[in-house]
Amino acid sequence: MPLISIRLSLHFYPSPQQLQSINQEIIELSLQQRELLQQPRTHNSYRQRCEITNKIKQHNFTLTYAKPLAIGGILSGSICFFTGVITLFLIQRLGRKAGKSGKQLRTNFAIASHIIRAILLILPISLFLSFSCSLFILTDGLILTKLAIGLIAVAGLCLSIWEIYNKKNITGGASVNGVLITSETNPRLYQLVKQIVQKLELNVMPDNIVFCIGHGFKVSNQTIYLYPHETSLTENTLYLTGNTLYLDSTYINYLTLAELSSIIAHELSHIASNDPSLPKDFYRQIDRLTETITSFSRSRLFYPAYLLSKHFYCSFNRAIRQWNRSREYRADSKALKIIPKEYLALALSKIRLLQVPINQALDNYYYNAHTTHLPLDYVTHYVAHSEIPSLRKLLKKQPSVYDTHPTLAQRLSSVKYRELNRLCGLLTSISPTSLLTDLFSHELNTLQADYQNNIQKIAETNINYLKRHINNRQQTITIKQGGIIRLLLRSLLASLFILITYAFLIANKKHDSEWLITVIILSIVSIFCLRRCYKMYQRIGSQLLAITPQGLVLPCFEKAIPWEQIIHYQINEIMYKKLNLYLNPAFNPGKFKPSSAKIKYNRQNNHIQITAYEIKGKINLPDCAPLISEYITTATARVELQLFTQNKE
Repeated sequence: MPLISIRLSLHFYPSPQQLQSINQEIIELSLQQRELLQQPRTHNSYRQRCEITNKIKQHNFTLTYAKPLAIGGILSGSICFFTGVITLFLIQRLGRKAGKSGKQLRTNFAIASHIIRAILLILPISLFLSFSCSLFILTDGLILTKLAIGLIAVAGLCLSIWEIYNKKNITGGASVNGVLITSETNPRLYQLVKQIVQKLELNVMPDNIVFCIGHGFKVSNQTIYLYPHETSLTENTLYLTGNTLYLDSTYINYLTLAELSSIIAHELSHIASNDPSLPKDFYRQIDRLTETITSFSRSRLFYPAYLLSKHFYCSFNRAIRQWNRSREYRADSKALKIIPKEYLALALSKIRLLQVPINQALDNYYYNAHTTHLPLDYVTHYVAHSEIPSLRKLLKKQPSVYDTHPTLAQRLSSVKYRELNRLCGLLTSISPTSLLTDLFSHELNTLQADYQNNIQKIAETNINYLKRHINNRQQTITIKQGGIIRLLLRSLLASLFILITYAFLIANKKHDSEWLITVIILSIVSIFCLRRCYKMYQRIGSQLLAITPQGLVLPCFEKAIPWEQIIHYQINEIMYKKLNLYLNPAFNPGKFKPSSAKIKYNRQNNHIQITAYEIKGKINLPDCAPLISEYITTATARVELQLFTQNKE
């Protein structure tokens, strides 16, 4: 786009010969105007005088403003182009070097954020100015007022996006069902943590230690509201600020004291490196950038800035993932100072192996909230009857670009643990240990009772919410394809090529090889255009999709896609209107068959893309977004309520 605007400005840049010709034409028009003034005033002469006056004004505008406006268009387009290119390489360089250290990542990210903020203003305004200068010359300044209003609108839009990117964060605290551990309530654990801090020479203790169910082992500096407390803020509500160490009882139930010590040492190393504060800043900036990119994608004027923002996101997201992995390696290596590597390897392997069954057990306990079993007893029983994957299979898992943590094999390799066969032999079966009752005997009953009561309250509230949702009235809406305007344009294009081909055939020229090649090429293009017209004619009036209470009906599948199987959907309007559906990986929509609608199906990712050129009827594809959201919510509520009912029975 900047290159097009520069080319237009160069085209409209007046040469000395053109200026001389315009001067000569002004003189001739002035003489004609003088002659008309000497003649008797008639309607015809008055009309001619007005035309000559307008032409003289246009030529005077060209003489006065054509050269400055052309130079302005060239400069604005050049600023847009070179700023974009320089920024592209600069961001790429900053992102490439950002993964060296946390400090370097923070510095580079801050620099690139300031660059993007400047780009938000420079690129759209300079591009608009460049095209405006060309239009000023082309229209001889007749649309000056309209373009000035457009410039003000573009500047206002840039400033609004600037505000989105720089808005203040309103971060609320998280709610955690847990028990606060202090030196008075659990002196043994507190002393254990203190000894680990001293051995690691960290000189930093966590501000809070929370014994919980289902939050895993982690450190965070986010403000939390510690349960139990009522829905309204009461005196029972406990606010915790600073660095908090979370100890998950569901995993501690399967660890030994040495294994738990290795995990605590790992998490305390994060606090010593000030890791909890850095990701929060980054992810907050990335959330803002994602919101900005979404705003850019709705306007073609902002497409260059959209591409740069997207590149900025990809470059630094890659660096942040790399930094996240490096900080895990660093924390593992620090934990080895106080504990043999085998205990760390055992603890990491147990956590990875038990992660899926423990999460499933807690989900099932939520749907069995009426049960009298205590949560940890329920989890232990569920895990004992679950199929835990083999460690060898887990070690073969390949890393994903979306993983924030390294794989188990990568972490064991970083601590140089080579005895994988021995590790697999030790973990053929995982049984509970006595550590949980020995170390947390005072907190265990209180934690389980509070968790059980809280889950029952949440489940009861959620059931009432789900019952209201499943009673929503739903209707069936069929969206059909249009395309009459597009068919007309394609027909005109096909007719043009057919006429050109016919003209070559009847032309009285020498029928040599060059003529034959030209006729063949034109014939192929004409047939291609006619074929596209026929395809468009077939699509008009055919069904694109149908929104029903049972699911989404597509002409390329025999059965409807249930709403609860749609994980995510997105409607794009950059070029054509496209509906992207991301289905549950375990769901099989059936055999894909060709249809008149333009629908692509990626079976590997279970992704469906529906392209709508034109829609026949009043409802448009973007208007379906709230309707699809409502259907998915209702279907999910129906499934979730069914889980509650089945477990209750």
